[in-house]
Amino acid sequence: MIRINPVSDLHVDIERNGLDSMPQIDADVTVVAGDAAAPGTLALRRVRELYPDRDRPLIYVPGNHDFYSFHDKHNAELKTTWEEQRARMPEVAEDLGIILLDDASVEIGGVVFIGATLWTDFMTRSPYVMFGDAVRAATKQMNDYRLIKTGAGRSKDRLRPGQTIDAHKVSVTYIEKALAKRPAGQDAVVITHMAPSPRSLLHWPTITDLDWCYASDVERLMTCDAAPALWLHGHVHGNRDYCVGETRVVCNPRGYPAPGGKRENPDFDAGMVVEVDGRPSLQTEVVNGSQHVADIAAKRTAGNVWQARAQKISAAAEM
Repeated sequence: MIRINPVSDLHVDIERNGLDSMPQIDADVTVVAGDAAAPGTLALRRVRELYPDRDRPLIYVPGNHDFYSFHDKHNAELKTTWEEQRARMPEVAEDLGIILLDDASVEIGGVVFIGATLWTDFMTRSPYVMFGDAVRAATKQMNDYRLIKTGAGRSKDRLRPGQTIDAHKVSVTYIEKALAKRPAGQDAVVITHMAPSPRSLLHWPTITDLDWCYASDVERLMTCDAAPALWLHGHVHGNRDYCVGETRVVCNPRGYPAPGGKRENPDFDAGMVVEVDGRPSLQTEVVNGSQHVADIAAKRTAGNVWQARAQKISAAAEM
């Protein structure tokens, strides 16, 4: 059994949003499903500050905010592009001992963790909304298509829905192949920032404006023979816990501050733990009176950088 602490949408940007530390919990792996801060290089540093224990594997999957760009004459890091963050985040993650899963996988404690942002495909919309209208609404109303830049030099352009739809297809293909590739009987956990089912939407089964930017319908990946045991996601800023087939879907986002010192999501639980079976042969040891995975993430090297026992698989490797 492997114990997973899932959180997302911490939004601890420069002002930290009132979050300076996280509680001590009995978990084997912490998973942050995106949007810890903007941009992603800052998000990774903030996450490591919140989770300083390098003896526990820390997984991060990029969210949409991880690619936001801001003009700040006092902080050049905030001005960035989608391509720059995808290139720099792996380097920063390695330095910080964080396992970054951006269309990538890792095996921990006998469980395969598969991660992707999972941009939406714009298909989760009312039958009364045409595809072109959905694209135009997203372009005008979603910060993603205003604050995320692409390209280089003076030719930097705003992100376009066509690019995120293409990225969605790449991620779905990667997840599907990674699920199918694992050995029979091995449990898998899929981690995405955006929701894998319309059931995660706030007003489901009613489809409201811009819902197509928050969830896709990839439930077929949860009802196939290679379905994962658990699917973790963020983005919707409200807790979710339901099953599709035999796959449990969980979302535990912190969200934004609310008036009166409250939080947008009062149900956020920083100490949440969900359990997934590892391989029966997994060795365990007792640590502080609790069962802990002895082999949890593999060798720790000089510099406190985790090296996974199962080689991290990128989208370009053997897929």
